[in-house]
Amino acid sequence: MRTIKLVIGFVGTRYEGWQSQRKGKTIQEVFEKILEKILTQKTHLAGASRTDSGVHALGFAAHFKARSFLPDKKIKDALNFYLPRDIVVYSAKTVPGEFHARFNAKSKIYRYDIWNSPTRPLLEDPYVLWYPRLLDIFLMKKAAVHFIGKRDFAAFEARTEERRSTVRHLKRLSVKKKKSLIRIEAEGDGFLRHMIRIVVGTLIEVGRKKMAPQDIPNILKSKNRRRAGPTAKAHGLTLVKVKY
Repeated sequence: MRTIKLVIGFVGTRYEGWQSQRKGKTIQEVFEKILEKILTQKTHLAGASRTDSGVHALGFAAHFKARSFLPDKKIKDALNFYLPRDIVVYSAKTVPGEFHARFNAKSKIYRYDIWNSPTRPLLEDPYVLWYPRLLDIFLMKKAAVHFIGKRDFAAFEARTEERRSTVRHLKRLSVKKKKSLIRIEAEGDGFLRHMIRIVVGTLIEVGRKKMAPQDIPNILKSKNRRRAGPTAKAHGLTLVKVKY
């Protein structure tokens, strides 16, 4: 029995996120059907995270176990042959048997792109949030500093029925602007449901001067979702890399 790690990219527009569910097509579902065809056996593919509906990826990691003698390159080539054009496998590699794409991950890097221009984006449109009014990038950078570190992010979580810790270590949160594109990049040991999108929504509120950078520590302390900004739309978010 081999454990094979995949590094995957996908455009999330047509999919209801990674994880298989009752309604809507998911990335996991597409992969498992193709793996069954290639390996002639039912194969469960475990992903590094769930990802929301509409979120994209450049370096999503997943793994599966199989009783197959197919070389890694043949598995990669076969997957890319059958996969739709909006999903690609960058690598397939046999790894130690105990490897787990989710539980062995040390950190994940996400980016959120905002198109800050009165003129709507064209080629960039599926991957950016269009925000036509001017955002104050200096204030957004000042606010971002307050998120960095080991914090309780309860105020920045979409509420779920799961009872678990809301403490996460956000190692890095950068805000950069180049012409019309504002790119927010976050690296952390894990993220709560919708956490990055709510952080981005809050940074936008700071950028439009509806909140102040110094409000962030109090919002974090409050653990009150209502005090944070709105949830930014999913299509601006991309999982860039999973570190092991």
